[in-house]
Amino acid sequence: MPAEWTARHIDRFCLPAACSTVSRRLEGTLDRGEHRPTPQHPVTHASWQELKEQRKELFTREEKDEGWTLLSDSVKNYTDEMIDRWNTEIDTYLVYAGLFSAIVTAFNVQSYLALQQEPDPMLAAMQQISLQLSSLTIQPPFVNSTHPAFGSSDAASAGPAPGPPPDAATVAINTLWFSSLILSLTSASVGIMVKQWLNEFKSSLPSDKTEPASGESRKGETLEGARLRQYRLNNIEKWRVDLVVLAVPILLQLALAFFLAGLLVLVWSLHPTVAAVTTSFVSLLAIFTLGTMLLPAFKQSCAYLSPQ
Repeated sequence: MPAEWTARHIDRFCLPAACSTVSRRLEGTLDRGEHRPTPQHPVTHASWQELKEQRKELFTREEKDEGWTLLSDSVKNYTDEMIDRWNTEIDTYLVYAGLFSAIVTAFNVQSYLALQQEPDPMLAAMQQISLQLSSLTIQPPFVNSTHPAFGSSDAASAGPAPGPPPDAATVAINTLWFSSLILSLTSASVGIMVKQWLNEFKSSLPSDKTEPASGESRKGETLEGARLRQYRLNNIEKWRVDLVVLAVPILLQLALAFFLAGLLVLVWSLHPTVAAVTTSFVSLLAIFTLGTMLLPAFKQSCAYLSPQ
C-alpha cells in the first residue's frame, strides 16, 4: 500500500485529531521523498514489495495496534458523545411535549363546544311564541292561531332553529389551539422516530467491555468498529439527522406560540384588565426568547447559545 495513499485515507477515515499521530509519521516519509509515486515513476510490483517491506520497519506491530486503538477510541468517543447528547435532548423534549399536549387538550375540550351551532331552548321558545302571535286571526268571539302550539307534534317535527354561527374570536381561538396541539404531537412523534434512529446507530457495534485474547484480535475489532462507526456517522451527516433533531424544539416553540396567541384572543374577548395583565407577561416571554436567540448573532461572547 503506498505511503501517500495510506496517509490520505487515514485522514478521511477518522477525525483529524485522532489520526494526527499516525499521519505525522507517514508524512515524514513523504517529505523525505521516499517512495512517492509520480507519473514518470509509477509504483511497480517490485517497488510495491519493497515498500511493503519498509512499512514493516516503519511501524512495529505494537505501534500499529496502538495507532488503530487511538483512532477507534477517538471515533467512538466522538460518536457516543453526540448520540448521548441527542438522546438526552429528545427525552427532555418528549416530557415537555407530553405535558404541553395534555394542557392544550384540556383547553380544546372546552373551546370546541362553542363551534357547534346547537339550538338555544330559550331562543326556540321565543321564536315559537312569535310565530304563534303573528298567525293569530280574530273572529269574534274567537281568537285562532294557524301555527301549532309549542310542544305539539307538528312543532316538534319542524325542529328547533339552529343557533347563531360562531363569531370570529371563537374560530380564531380554536384554530390556534388545535394547531398548537397538532404541532406538539408532531414534535413528539418526530422525537420518537429520532430515538429509534439513534438506537439503531449504536446497535451491532463491537463491544469494548470484552477484552480480546490477543493483539491481532484487538486490532481486528478496532478496525471493524472504527469503520462501522465512521460509515454510520457519514450517513447521519449525509441524511442531515441533525436538522431533524433541531426541528423538534422548533415545533414545540411554535406550538407554544400558537397556544399563547389563542389565549390572548380569549382573554381580550372576556375582560380588558385580565387581557392587559396576560398580554404583559406573554410579551416579556416573547422579548426574552427573541433576545436570547438574536444576541449571539451580534455578540460572539454571548453565552445564550442554542440550536435554534
